[in-house]
Amino acid sequence: MAQINYDAWPGDHRCAVSLTYDDGNDSQLQVAAPAMEELGFRGTFYLSCGRDDWRERLEPYVLLHQRGHEVGNHTVGHTCSRNFQDGPATGGLEDMTLEDIEADVLEAERRLGELFPRQSRSFAYPCYMTYVGAGETRQSYVPIIARHFIAGRGYGEYGFSNSPHNCDLACLWSTPIEHMRGEQIVGLMDLNLRRGRWLILTMHHIGGARLGTARTEFEKMLDWLDRHSGEVWVAPVAEIAEYLRDEVQQAAGQREA
Repeated sequence: MAQINYDAWPGDHRCAVSLTYDDGNDSQLQVAAPAMEELGFRGTFYLSCGRDDWRERLEPYVLLHQRGHEVGNHTVGHTCSRNFQDGPATGGLEDMTLEDIEADVLEAERRLGELFPRQSRSFAYPCYMTYVGAGETRQSYVPIIARHFIAGRGYGEYGFSNSPHNCDLACLWSTPIEHMRGEQIVGLMDLNLRRGRWLILTMHHIGGARLGTARTEFEKMLDWLDRHSGEVWVAPVAEIAEYLRDEVQQAAGQREA
């Protein structure tokens, strides 16, 4: 079965890895991007644009985008479950409709488009949550993302990555690596290589923070990817998703027909 997955990837590559970063912060610009570029890697940076100064906050990513990194959509409001809050009047995804979330996503896309003209862009579900409403009104908004984006990054079962043949591009599995030891991250990448799949890793801060990946562990990850660069395709989410849509999943659909 693993050999089938090896055959899915271009050239001599046997698997794929996407390095993704959420919410925008200085460590992504000052540490992550330069370290990746030194090795010839490009990643995906998911940005929200809901603050009044959204343009000023996002402008530092323009040069990064021009150097080949993907800037992805992370909504305007970064709305997650109201269950994170304690107050009775707090809003959240449970209080939104499909129309509300689509309007938010498209407004974010309009704003991002002013600074980052796109050929293709992926989306990241805030807090990895893919629904609106609660109880009997709860609905997935994955179909909305499928309509507007090449891919959507969700949350996956630990230790599993994405099958190039079978993954739902609109709700891809990812693995957060905050506070992980480098050896654990390397273990996940090594497992992904053996299985020939697509591993999407999620980070926020590089360094000390609540959602931080220690710089030393980050460097261990990049070192492993550099040493395996002939076997591992490291690329932004949208780029790999486009390849799978056009070269792998479409071909499979034609064979079935």
